[in-house]
Amino acid sequence: MKTRKLTALLLCLLMVASCLLVACDTGGDDVSAGTGSTVSDGDNSGTASKYLDKDGRYWPTYSDSMRESLIGDRTEIRVLVVSNEIQTTYYSEEIEPDMYPTTDAKLNEAVAERNNLVSEKLGIDVKAVPVDDVASRLRQELLAPTGTFDIAMPTLSQCATLAQEDAFYDLRDFEEQGIIDLSAPWYDQNANESLSIQNRIYFTVSDMSIMQKIVSFSVTYNPELLATKFPDLDLFQTVIDGEWTLDKMLELGREFASDADGNGTQDYNDEWGLVSSHGDAIQFYLASGETLCAKDENDDPIISIGGARSLSVSQKILGLLQQKDWIIHYQDILAQGVPTSEGSNTALRIFGEERALFRVSAFSAIKKLRAYEIDYAIVPMPLADSTQTEYYTPCSAVYAYGIGIPSTLSRDDARFAAYMIDVLSAGGREYIATAYYDQILKNKDALSDTSKDVDILDLIFENVVYDVGYIYGFSGLSTMHTTLMASGSTDVSSHLESIRGQVNQKIEEVIAQFRK
Repeated sequence: MKTRKLTALLLCLLMVASCLLVACDTGGDDVSAGTGSTVSDGDNSGTASKYLDKDGRYWPTYSDSMRESLIGDRTEIRVLVVSNEIQTTYYSEEIEPDMYPTTDAKLNEAVAERNNLVSEKLGIDVKAVPVDDVASRLRQELLAPTGTFDIAMPTLSQCATLAQEDAFYDLRDFEEQGIIDLSAPWYDQNANESLSIQNRIYFTVSDMSIMQKIVSFSVTYNPELLATKFPDLDLFQTVIDGEWTLDKMLELGREFASDADGNGTQDYNDEWGLVSSHGDAIQFYLASGETLCAKDENDDPIISIGGARSLSVSQKILGLLQQKDWIIHYQDILAQGVPTSEGSNTALRIFGEERALFRVSAFSAIKKLRAYEIDYAIVPMPLADSTQTEYYTPCSAVYAYGIGIPSTLSRDDARFAAYMIDVLSAGGREYIATAYYDQILKNKDALSDTSKDVDILDLIFENVVYDVGYIYGFSGLSTMHTTLMASGSTDVSSHLESIRGQVNQKIEEVIAQFRK
């Protein structure tokens, strides 16, 4: 990537953020003045002003008659979400405020603002229905409908399975009726493009949830260690110049790693270039710009890995990540006798105690670094090589939420739910996504004390990628890289051929299901 290309991109991001602050009168709902949004997480079609009310706030515009017909005599919208009873990291905090004492105050305030606006303008109260497992509860609903929730938010991988079980309405149907606008800026267009099959979208990703941001991947590093060990290196400029590559990470990490305690063995008590996990191999692969599956002319998934570059990139990633002289994996820590219950904490502690230069992590894990008195910063996942022209940010399919309308609802109730997804997503972009991005990430979790840090954060979220093969799994396609990491193999081609038949069979089954 040329310097001027990235510089232009960053300037464009700043210009877009400025434009979103401009109040535009589109004849929409009359709501109180706000601050506008500065979140940049992928290209969205249409002009920003189209989606702003006269006071410059994100808000869908519908005629009074449509709004009244969709709402009727309803007084609340109920959203099925993950609670923190069992899941203590990846749970929903963005539907109803004051549910958990650990929620950041700024996030609570943003959720309350969004919900108060919805109540004021529509007379609808927003209610969370927290459960331990959204997918299990939705399956129970399919068997014995209770009508206790209107919208469901399982994880993306759960959504993919549930869609095959006829658990959701097709959102395209409501878009054709003018009830929901999937091209609006509060929907992730990269996700919609990847998640559709047969031109149907049974679940989506929007600013109704912030989990897709929380579980997006980047590389955390220790700037003090980096400056001490490599005083002539400007990592920010390295990123901008398109020189932040796998090879560069390896070079720096290998030089930093050492047997710190001098016992002749590299273990979790020593210094490491990178702290990672076997599961990160697929994240490095998706960050390379390659995919597991693409789409054909019918919007159907087809295997895309297997071409020359994808195989070369996969082999390179696996080869580098299996070199034990510079990298320690979560699985290595367990193999060294650390209990499973302490494995993640030990991996975090290696970085927190300044014994690791780099760490691959989602932003959910970065939050946990608040417990350590260290400086840290972030950069995008590295380029596969110097020929790659864009940085890409993978998003976890296991923890990011999808949003769907249960097929158990009546047609009228489903239309109302679709309308409220649009409303809650628009309000989420106006208040919640902005609070998380500007107040929490930029001020707490990304160490963004300088304009450089802010630019890097914007760059990370500019190209969040979703891979239909990764999200749907397709009989072992999504876990292929992890499997090879565990076995110590780099033979991607042979492994792919061994599963190709069952992968294609599963793809055909999904397509057939969606054709019904």
